[in-house]
Amino acid sequence: MPVKKEHVYFLKIISASILLLLSVSSFLFWVISGGIEKLSPNLPAYIFLFLNAFLLSVIFIFFIGLAARRNKNKMLPVYPARYILVRILYPLAFFITSVFRINRDKMQSSFIDINNFLLFSENKQVALDRILILLPHCLQLHNCRAKITDDIHNCLNCGKCNIKELAILADKKNIFIAVATGGTLARRVIEEKKPRAVIAVACERDLSSGITDSFPLPVYGLTNIRPNGPCRDTLVDVGALNVLIERLVAPR
Repeated sequence: MPVKKEHVYFLKIISASILLLLSVSSFLFWVISGGIEKLSPNLPAYIFLFLNAFLLSVIFIFFIGLAARRNKNKMLPVYPARYILVRILYPLAFFITSVFRINRDKMQSSFIDINNFLLFSENKQVALDRILILLPHCLQLHNCRAKITDDIHNCLNCGKCNIKELAILADKKNIFIAVATGGTLARRVIEEKKPRAVIAVACERDLSSGITDSFPLPVYGLTNIRPNGPCRDTLVDVGALNVLIERLVAPR
């Protein structure tokens, strides 16, 4: 199974979470089994086995989905694996990082990488005019006078931030790029453009929220670069963004 180093951190948290859930469920059934045993002596054991079998089945399907890229097998359950990742494993990992104060950015970065991996494993080709690229407003220089949230081509072309490069990329690829100041505006742009796929640039927190909020729409994440800290004069690796676009439009 092709487990990349970027996946490991998220998978470690999930593994610890599963062990914790199994321990808690064992304890709870030990506590309440006295009342259930009055209905049937074997009922607590049956319920315990059913719940744990369901939990292990979910994990099994997820790991089978991760194996799809190597096997090139379209019959492997990539979509169910992505559903499990977004709807079950990520909320669980988020809860665990909150309770135990684990590095959440690192967990979210690993989650984004696994999400991208599963999306590319689906082997879907998307036309350029059906791709939406969403950028955070913090890519623009903080004291710039241009209003690029209306149109990225309002850029003054001073070259002090990435916006000029991205406007050139939009023209070269004939691809729509929007700048969103928050989740509400991002959702509105998605509703208006109705893309088949989104490539989003943002911090780990905003990308994770966007991936989960937009599911099942495919959202490919690319984390921004923050030389001045979060939300101020951030950067994007335009080369990496171009690679993402090429991978998405290239025939499989």
